[in-house]
Amino acid sequence: MPPLYHLDPYELCVYKPKGLYCTVEIDLVSDGSTDEGNELMKMIREYSARTETHYNHTRLHHGICVTDICQKYLAQNTTEDLKVVLEGCLNSSFWEKYKLKTRINEDLVCNNKDQTFELEPGDIGVAVIVICLIILNISGIIYDCFAFKKKDHEVNKLLRCFSIRHNWRKLVAPVASTNEKRFKRLKSFNGLRAITIFLVITEHALLPFMVASDNTLFLEDMYHNTLYHIFLYGTILVQTFFIISGCLLAYYLQIWSEKKDLNWKMIPKGIIMRWLRLSPSYAVVLAISSTWLRLFGSGPLWDQVVNSEVQDCRRDGWLHLIYINNYIDNSLCMVHAWYLAADMQLYIFGLVLLILVQTEYARKAALSVMFVIALIIPALHTYIQNLNAYFLPYPESTRFFFVADPTFNNTYKRSHTNLANYILGLGLGLLIHKMQKEKFNIKKYKKFKFLYWALVPVGIGVIICSGLFYMDGASPSLLLKAVYSSLIKPVVGFLTSLLILGLVFKMENIYRGILEWQGWTSPARVSYSAYIIHMLLIRSITGTRTTLIHVTFPYFVLIQVGTGLLCYLVAFPFWLLIEAPIAQLVKLIMPMKDIEKVKSN
Repeated sequence: MPPLYHLDPYELCVYKPKGLYCTVEIDLVSDGSTDEGNELMKMIREYSARTETHYNHTRLHHGICVTDICQKYLAQNTTEDLKVVLEGCLNSSFWEKYKLKTRINEDLVCNNKDQTFELEPGDIGVAVIVICLIILNISGIIYDCFAFKKKDHEVNKLLRCFSIRHNWRKLVAPVASTNEKRFKRLKSFNGLRAITIFLVITEHALLPFMVASDNTLFLEDMYHNTLYHIFLYGTILVQTFFIISGCLLAYYLQIWSEKKDLNWKMIPKGIIMRWLRLSPSYAVVLAISSTWLRLFGSGPLWDQVVNSEVQDCRRDGWLHLIYINNYIDNSLCMVHAWYLAADMQLYIFGLVLLILVQTEYARKAALSVMFVIALIIPALHTYIQNLNAYFLPYPESTRFFFVADPTFNNTYKRSHTNLANYILGLGLGLLIHKMQKEKFNIKKYKKFKFLYWALVPVGIGVIICSGLFYMDGASPSLLLKAVYSSLIKPVVGFLTSLLILGLVFKMENIYRGILEWQGWTSPARVSYSAYIIHMLLIRSITGTRTTLIHVTFPYFVLIQVGTGLLCYLVAFPFWLLIEAPIAQLVKLIMPMKDIEKVKSN
């Protein structure tokens, strides 16, 4: 078959006199209305029909040095439209090699050395904001050098917010400053958060392989290898965040209710504090993605990987700041941020539910009813809309960032289809508080620690079971897929909840020793920064590639781990210069001490 991806040498072409390099999406067509008589085209269509494990090899992504490959056609057709000229050139070469015709699917994206970009008002506005942040940080550093001996009441609190040294001390502090000893039993959440974010980033680091590989057969064969299924189905890991978020909300509300009554006034305050906690840093990344990101580089993949996101962020960015972007489809703007929107919506649901329903019996009844409804919802979606049993990253949908994947759009990123694990998290937080209050003793249950150790292997096994839906020749019934879609998330959530329960009450010292390691504290604090910036980095690195990647397993792992480490390394200065200063500034401007324990962690 013709190669799915092909890139002519980019720099050698662009920097030639009158050099012109174009990136095109090519549709293969047979010479005639049908594929009869063209065995190659027939085979390509049959091979591509297996969408679960194969790319669509009838649509090719090629980077063409027009001035080299199509020089003869340019000379003969100087007045013709460039798209017509290039299509004629490609038709000639593909017919000679494969007896196939081509059709250019979309508008051409062409580059040359004289290409320029004009600054726009939005670019200038974002630049002014970033410069102001830099000036404030420099001022904070200078001020802190002269005021470090002053007492707290004598310090300029505004400038102290932007002191890197002050923020660094907060970043490396061993534990959060609190008088509530029970919070220390949640120390393992630092390890869970840091590790899960790292694994999610490594999952997304597969992007370069999926859009710029010279051996796509390796990637397609990967779907048939059980070893690789752990990489492919890591999307389920995001459910850990919903468990943690729901657990912390319920737990902090219960701690707060011991001193003061919960009332409806806490609902708007909690929502405002949550928005102010998440949005400033998010808005900075969103603003850069909408403006300056398009100027960060160029290459044959730049338009597909980067410029497409810039255009969609300009159109849909405001939807992100009101956290409804997970209900907007066909948008490439910060696709990974669907989780932030879903978590915000579920946070509001949990806050309203726990404040309006306060008796233990009523809460049990409400959570039980909502949990049953949460199980039914994804099953109905799957059955009625004929979706996959779970969101499976098919090769072709990955190539286009899942925006057209019906399962991703309808059952993966919506808040109402992730409700089950958030309810499990709420129940877990209430249970932990009650068990601590009753001084629960876990010693008599330690004889079951071998079963407890099995939780992680069983969880991995459950994830790998999703591979059953990739099997060739197997077509699960729609009813089976509906049942599986209903249960897969809650099963993983239940195993995670048991793991957390054992960590909090010291069931054993292996998992707890790993997750309560003091070294996770700082990475956990910057994990939000790492999450919101990681796709910007991955897209930029991928978009600047000018050559294809030859995929091997060692290189596969190297890129994943390296990308994860890079994103965390960038997250540290981002936290020090942007997230931490703005978060402290918000507290300074809008002090709401009565709701601080309800905020997002």
